[in-house]
Amino acid sequence: MRVHLTHLGCKLNQAEIERLGRDFEAAGHEVVGSLAAADLHVVNSCTVTQGAAKGSRQEAGRARRGGWPVRTVLTGCYASGSPEEAARVAGVDLVVPNAEKDRLVEIVQEAFPDLPSDPIPCSSFSAGPTRALVKVEDGCNMRCSFCIIPFTRGAQRSRALPEVIAEVRSLLDRGYREIVVTGVQISAWRSEGGRLGDLVRAILDKTEVPRLRLTSIAPWDLDERLLGLWRDPRLCRHLHLSLQSGSTATLRRMRRPYTAESYLDLLGRVRAAVPGVAVTTDVIVGFPGETEEEFAESLATVEAAGFAKVHVFPYSVRPGTAAERMPDQVPPEPKKERMARMLALADQAERDFQSAHLGLRATVLWERPKDGMGQGLTDNYLRVLCPEGAALRNRFSEVELVGLAPEGLVGRIAGGA
Repeated sequence: MRVHLTHLGCKLNQAEIERLGRDFEAAGHEVVGSLAAADLHVVNSCTVTQGAAKGSRQEAGRARRGGWPVRTVLTGCYASGSPEEAARVAGVDLVVPNAEKDRLVEIVQEAFPDLPSDPIPCSSFSAGPTRALVKVEDGCNMRCSFCIIPFTRGAQRSRALPEVIAEVRSLLDRGYREIVVTGVQISAWRSEGGRLGDLVRAILDKTEVPRLRLTSIAPWDLDERLLGLWRDPRLCRHLHLSLQSGSTATLRRMRRPYTAESYLDLLGRVRAAVPGVAVTTDVIVGFPGETEEEFAESLATVEAAGFAKVHVFPYSVRPGTAAERMPDQVPPEPKKERMARMLALADQAERDFQSAHLGLRATVLWERPKDGMGQGLTDNYLRVLCPEGAALRNRFSEVELVGLAPEGLVGRIAGGA
């Protein structure tokens, strides 16, 4: 069976789709890059916003619209949050909720016994590995008033430490050079009395990982003990700390347990402990009750924070959340205008962070070339473009950062012409 895999939304969804790819390969199937070449299309959906849910439906119907005789399986958060609606999407043959996702390959093989099942000896999915995502926890016990994730992914739960270490070692044996630790909120990881710092320390101590990157950490969970781990140069100087709003009044309605001031204080401690760190974040615009004054406060906080990248979202009503019932919903036009202002500030912040690195040297892990151009990431999340990097895929090299490009920074191999 030839399988095409698609994910929408967060890095957790990406980690799950990568794991499903390895599971299909282990069962003797081939993961293909083209839907036209596939027998099966698996869509790992998202529903964090109305736009994400719409995109999930569109992706699930792509094979039917293209006229390809492909079975479609819809899984993920949209499939879990709205299962009946998901089952009615034109072109969807099977809905698998998040709770059954770990058994998806088995479920598919039982549901579609007529699909080709002969083992295929070669797969393109894992060819040329560079960066792999490892899910260490799932679910969430928080009840942020805007968020549907606790309803679609359930209560927080963690993978056992030995299981995580075994997966990291397996991926390194396959040639991956960077491991990305991901989950709904990885700082919620708990196992045998250990916390995230213990997990990170164990990966660094018990494996030969060349580079380790962390994803979303709750601002209230980032303590001095965790910050001390960045003394190990293999740990990427990159932290994703979701702000959501730079107005303390808005944060209270969001049920976020910090203030704008305490968040900025945290950033000061982070930058003192990890020089050159890239801090990325999420910001919601137009949350119910957000006044012009509160939005101005949010803009000021984002400007003061000096983020490396800001993901900006318009508030989207999600069924069943507390924010759905809140008064003073922001009308579309003011929300659209505020989005434009926040996006402009986000673009400037990203450019300022990039510009601050011009003239410096950095180590790049080179990825698959794009249109003949080498591209890769520094440990602090700067995308670097360099023609010579095209021949260095899955290798590290030091570069001089010499210019700005629309996609990131222009690099020159250190010591080269």
